[in-house]
Amino acid sequence: MNKLEILKEKAKRIVLKVSDNPQGRYQLRYEFYKLYGHSFIKGKEGLGNSELAFIEWEIKRGTLNPIHGDHPGSPWWRAVNSHFLYLATLAQLIKESGETFEDLPVPVNFWLDYINTANECSWYRAHNSSIISGYEVADKLAYKETIYERYFMNIVLYRLLYAQSMVEGVSFGFLGKIFANPRGCAVAIITGVKAFYPDHYPMSKQDIKYVTHRAHNFMGFVEDIFDKLLILPHLDKLYAEAAEWNNSPILLEYTKNNKPIYPIGNSERNTTQFNKELTTKKINTLKN
Repeated sequence: MNKLEILKEKAKRIVLKVSDNPQGRYQLRYEFYKLYGHSFIKGKEGLGNSELAFIEWEIKRGTLNPIHGDHPGSPWWRAVNSHFLYLATLAQLIKESGETFEDLPVPVNFWLDYINTANECSWYRAHNSSIISGYEVADKLAYKETIYERYFMNIVLYRLLYAQSMVEGVSFGFLGKIFANPRGCAVAIITGVKAFYPDHYPMSKQDIKYVTHRAHNFMGFVEDIFDKLLILPHLDKLYAEAAEWNNSPILLEYTKNNKPIYPIGNSERNTTQFNKELTTKKINTLKN
């Protein structure tokens, strides 16, 4: 076994050790940012703040819970997070080994770039390319989730890419600047707003109304402005730009005619069925 394979196996073991320990997943990333967070101190400015806030929301919601516990977690959310942890941990192990390797996964190279030159842009490329890679490897698991959860996966992704667009110098709307800085507290604030990020897993009826943009109240109106006016009209362009920033061409398959279509499955039929089912269930949600 060569040195790279040894490091890969070590990274897998580290992630597996915390697989059924949501707080352990958080702690793994917290320890990473203590070393590579660019003056990171919890509660203050640091390049790990937004990621850690999002993991805290995942823990609170219960998506990272063990599968066989009293309140089972989500196979999809767990898989995406585990893959993310693996890629970042592998990059850390490579950096600390002092070795250099060719043909590394794209996100690992981005994490190495971030570790060597920590700034907002290098962080977004490392973080987002890892998330996109997680979406790709967990595609089939997405079908184990409800139609509403699948639609929310798309919302999470396009909001994340929209925030990155502000750092990359592409303007899709002024409000995105509020959410763009990974050092700030915007993610901690917005994940506490139920209209934007549900706090139940599986989703409650109210969660579903927000996710499907059918909540007829003030926060639902704010959500509509953010998603429907600022992001969705530019979705194809956003994903095309993000595919280049993150060297992730798979993104081009996650949107069509400015509509998000993840998961993509194995055929166009899956995409058509997804949109048809979502529309039908939206109507039923309104009736209820």
